[in-house]
Amino acid sequence: MLNRCRPSHLQQDQIMLDIEKYKEIAGVAFTADARNSNAPQGSYYTDPEIHDLELKKVFGYEWNYFCHQSQVPNAGDYKTGEVGGHAVYVIRGKDGDIRAFYNVCQHRGHELLQDAQGNARVVVCPYHAWTYDAEGNLRGAPKMKEVEGFDRSKVKLCQVRCEIVGGFVFLNFSDDAPAFREMCPEFEPIITSMVAEVDKLQFVKQKNYDIKANWKIVTENFLEAYHVEFSGEAHQALGEIIDIETYRFNISGRTIEYTAGGGADDVLPYDKNAEDAFTNTKNAPFHQCFLFPHMTFSIFPGTNMMFVFNMRPNGPERTAEEIIYFTLDGSFSDPTETAEEYVSDSLNPEDISLVEAVHRGLKSKGYQPGRLMVDPEMKEAWGEQFVHHFNTLNLAALTR
Repeated sequence: MLNRCRPSHLQQDQIMLDIEKYKEIAGVAFTADARNSNAPQGSYYTDPEIHDLELKKVFGYEWNYFCHQSQVPNAGDYKTGEVGGHAVYVIRGKDGDIRAFYNVCQHRGHELLQDAQGNARVVVCPYHAWTYDAEGNLRGAPKMKEVEGFDRSKVKLCQVRCEIVGGFVFLNFSDDAPAFREMCPEFEPIITSMVAEVDKLQFVKQKNYDIKANWKIVTENFLEAYHVEFSGEAHQALGEIIDIETYRFNISGRTIEYTAGGGADDVLPYDKNAEDAFTNTKNAPFHQCFLFPHMTFSIFPGTNMMFVFNMRPNGPERTAEEIIYFTLDGSFSDPTETAEEYVSDSLNPEDISLVEAVHRGLKSKGYQPGRLMVDPEMKEAWGEQFVHHFNTLNLAALTR
C-alpha cells in the first residue's frame, strides 16, 4: 500500500507566464498556484495546433535527448532518428568528436542516411551520389565540375547544435537557446549523484512502444505516484519496490529529482540486496530524475542498470516511447535482468493502458477538468504538483 511520506524540501522556480495566453491554451481552471489549480482542458492535449506549436517552441527550443555516446563508439559510427519533427543524425568523426546534422542532402533534399545506425567512412546521398565527410563538408559531386560557378567548398550540411553531458547526447534546434549547462544547470549534479562514473555507462538495449496518447499524458504519468496504489498489480508492486515512507523529491528548474529507500525483500520481483554496481553497496536507493521536456532517468534498488524513458511526440495523438537501458559493463546482472522484465513486460504495459484510456477520455465532450491533488504545503511526494510543474514549464515555453 502506498503510504504518506515525511515532509521534504521543495524548491520551485518562479516562472512568469502570459496569463491570458496560457489560460487560452490550458483552460481557465488551470492556475499558476498548484494548490488551487485544476488539470488542463482536454484540447490542450488533443488540438493539432497546440501540437504544432509545441514542435516549434518546446522541442524546437529545449535540449532534446537523442542517444548515448556509447552507441557511436568508433569513427564513422552514426545513428539516425527524428526529434521534434526533424530528421537528423549524429556521427563520430576521425577526431573523436560527435556532431549532429539534419539528415538531408544540400543538392535536392533527398534523405541521406536511411538505416537506423551503422558506420560510414563518408555519407553518400542515394539520389545523385553527392558525398559528405563526418564534418559535413561536401567531398564529391559527380559532374558538377562542369557547372559554371559551382564551388564545392561552399557546400556544407546544416549542422544541429550538439552537447554531451554525462555521456548523453543532446540536440538543440534553436540558435537562441542557451547552452545545455546554462539552461539545465541542475541536471549534471543529479545524474552524477545517481552514477558517479556516468560518462562510462554503456548502452545495453532499447525497447520501443507506439502509444495512442499525447506525449504530455505519457510524461505526466511518470511524474506522479498518486495512481500507483490503485492502478494494477505491477503498480502495486512498484509501491513495494520503493519505501514510500522515505520518498523525497526536489523540484528545481527543468528537473524533478526523486529518491527513496528500497522496499521489503519478500515482496520484490527481484533481489534488491544484490550489490549495487553504481555504489558498490547493498540496499542502494531508488533514484529518479525527470528532465524537461520528455525524459526520466531511473535506478531501481539493487540493480546495475540505469534506464531512461524517452517520450517523443508522434503527432497530437501518438507518442513514440523508448525505454533505453545502460550499465557500466554493457551487461545485466541476474537481478537486473528480472527487474528489466518487470519494467518492460509488466509495469509499462499497465502504464500504456492507463494513458491511452486518459487520452480517449480527454476527447470526450463530457470531460470537465478536475482539481489536482496537491496538499497545502506541497510536501506530499504522491501529490500532483509535479504534473502542475511540468505543464507550467510547457506553457511557459508555448507562450514565450
